[in-house]
Amino acid sequence: MNLRMISTAIALALSAMLLGAGVYESVVVAPNLSGAPPSLEHARGFYRATNPGMFFRVLAPSTQIFLLLALVCNWGPVPVTRWRLAGAMALAILGDVVTFKFHYPRNAILFSDPLTLPAADLDRIAREWALGNYVRIAVILTAMVLVMVSMIRIARDTVPGEPRYSSSSSAR
Repeated sequence: MNLRMISTAIALALSAMLLGAGVYESVVVAPNLSGAPPSLEHARGFYRATNPGMFFRVLAPSTQIFLLLALVCNWGPVPVTRWRLAGAMALAILGDVVTFKFHYPRNAILFSDPLTLPAADLDRIAREWALGNYVRIAVILTAMVLVMVSMIRIARDTVPGEPRYSSSSSAR
């Protein structure tokens, strides 16, 4: 194993964790937010000690750091790998932009602000949050696929005894 492969493998694992956590929120957390305000009161009670944001505040930047490291380690050998990893990093950053611009304001309404809005408005905001999470999942999934394809290419290019950095697939 070399640094090109290790950095990309870690970026892939972190991207997969990010994807899995996002899917978990859509499948398990989001459906429990409907039926406000009682559902939100229960969620607030459940998230008393910690919340998913604490996990994402560590995982998302870690993923971006390792995507950057993978990008730097793979900058020269194969241009297509470089652009795939750059695209994955851009998508990971886009996922955070969606989080900060779209989800954080809704998180404040759902989990922090006084529950003074009408129940219909709270349910609408919960549905918006859930739909926005599907967008975020699609962005992260696309980033993860780009990292996976990059890793396959790196593995093929670093096999001992094989032609390296070939642009044609017929050499394999």
